[in-house]
Amino acid sequence: MLRFSAVVAALALSVPPASACTFCGDNVRARPTLRMQHAQAKVVLHGQLKNPRFDPKTDEGFTDLSIGGTLKDDPARGNQNVLVIRGYLPVIGDTPPDYIAFCGVADGKLSYSSGVPATAAVVEYLKGAAKLPENDPTARLAYFFGHLSSVNAVVAADAFVEFARASDSDIAKAAKHFAPLVLQKLISDENTPSERLGVFAFLLGVSGGATDAAFLEKILKQSPLSERVRDSFGGLLAGYVLLDARNGWALTATVLGDTKQPYSVRLSSLSTVRFLQATRGAECKLEVLKCCAALLPDGDFADQAVEDLRRWGWWDLSADVFAQFAKPTHAAPIVRRGIVRYSLSCPNDDAKRFVAAVRATDPKLVVNVEDMLKLFEPVPKK
Repeated sequence: MLRFSAVVAALALSVPPASACTFCGDNVRARPTLRMQHAQAKVVLHGQLKNPRFDPKTDEGFTDLSIGGTLKDDPARGNQNVLVIRGYLPVIGDTPPDYIAFCGVADGKLSYSSGVPATAAVVEYLKGAAKLPENDPTARLAYFFGHLSSVNAVVAADAFVEFARASDSDIAKAAKHFAPLVLQKLISDENTPSERLGVFAFLLGVSGGATDAAFLEKILKQSPLSERVRDSFGGLLAGYVLLDARNGWALTATVLGDTKQPYSVRLSSLSTVRFLQATRGAECKLEVLKCCAALLPDGDFADQAVEDLRRWGWWDLSADVFAQFAKPTHAAPIVRRGIVRYSLSCPNDDAKRFVAAVRATDPKLVVNVEDMLKLFEPVPKK
């Protein structure tokens, strides 16, 4: 099993600080958090929504916010105790009327920007988040970890987005503040949105131990895989590899080489390999090469493995790569071009012989790939 300190050091040193959490979708990363909205707003108000209505002449909607307090104020508000929001925000039945409004100031007047349903728990959470030091990501993530399992859906979702927007290295540095049992509970909870499972598994991977590895292994090896696990397989797998390198890498190579596995599961497993290669480099080269070798015989994935090897400048599998070229299963143009592109970049002698052979039988293919390389990137000097 990888020692916790080694995992943290490897991730913290090698992941670019600006990279967003790898195991979240882009749509999650793009969401502004309450802390960010608070920082950008001139005025932040909380109170209760009242009197939603439509203007019969224009069909525009309006809703009053009866201001109960301020989290951030500006002289432009003056003594105003009701904010008119342009938009129909219904308060019907059990719909909570409590609300936080983020406002700017235009022409000396409040200008509503956005808002969120906000009980007292959300208000207190935002008050705490707004006080966090901007230059201390560890303190921030420690605070947000304590709210990932909040019973308040707004708080739990916002705390998750804070992790989604954090860099992998910052997450690794804050790992000592994460409670593995809390993460196990979140991953096991059927009510946890599937988009969060991979992130929670990654957090477990940098903070857990042997029992947590066994926990993730059981989930990954269930048959058949549940839809939730399939959707989050890459993150769950990464957590497992971080906790148990030997068995985790073995499972990764097995899944990648198993054509009976769902395409999405194999693709997310490949994403995990790419993440580990990017964060740990030469340390895991042998395992990464085994995973690429498992994909080369499959015409549906060979082009991706070949291009990854080319981008990394890892030429150890050149003979295996060239052996795929003549196979009927690898006749798709994207695969053949990928292998030729690899061969033009590869400094090995077998690459020179391969290029010469293909040039003799299909010169147009070689010329087209050469032109493409010249257009997008120079061919490395051999």
